Amino acid sequence: MEQKSVYDMDIGEKGVISDLLNFDIKTRHRFLDLGIAPQSKITLLNRVNFKHLYLIEVDDVEFCIRKVDAKNVIVTIE
Repeated sequence: MEQKSVYDMDIGEKGVISDLLNFDIKTRHRFLDLGIAPQSKITLLNRVNFKHLYLIEVDDVEFCIRKVDAKNVIVTIE
């Protein structure tokens, strides 16, 4: 199975979060509290604001994350 970051995913591509890399403890806890966590299903819905924001769906909830964070969310593509 292929692994890539959310930043590298194609729009509409689906997968399962496998790891959260290089996050400071505060940001990592915020993501985990929101449900953006390993073993969660994720879909890249769109890139907005000149590709600086990434609209994702994690377990049927939509979120918008920054490009810097999208590079650190590692996904196993289905």
